Amino acid sequence: MSFLARIVVFWVIVIAAISLLRLFPQLILTRVLFAEQGPQPRRGEARSGYLLRWAAYWASWMLQCALVSGAGFVLARQLPALGEALWFTVLWLVVVPALGAIAVLAGFTALAVSVKAKMIGPDPVYAHAVPAGEVGASLER
Repeated sequence: MSFLARIVVFWVIVIAAISLLRLFPQLILTRVLFAEQGPQPRRGEARSGYLLRWAAYWASWMLQCALVSGAGFVLARQLPALGEALWFTVLWLVVVPALGAIAVLAGFTALAVSVKAKMIGPDPVYAHAVPAGEVGASLER
């Protein structure tokens, strides 16, 4: 089987699995996989405050990536054979720093939009909060 055919088969399986899970929104696996991450808006909270909480959320992800990256470098120094493995090198020199860079960019974007909303406007207030644990609209039929 060619490489392109393997990629097509992989994505057909992924899309079929997502479609199948979408049909059963009450399953625990579906709730875990499709749960919304990050802070939810609070009743009476201004959009600028909500975006500041998002910036803090992304800063915590950046710190987690920095800690994991540091742990990877310590492991590579302690176990030279592990440091020479390709999968380990790719994980600690590409994947984890890329996730950290994404977190930094998302945090700065949330911070910039928050400052813009506070200084220039509009800065609407959320009238109602999303109930915790509610299945998102993406799972509705």
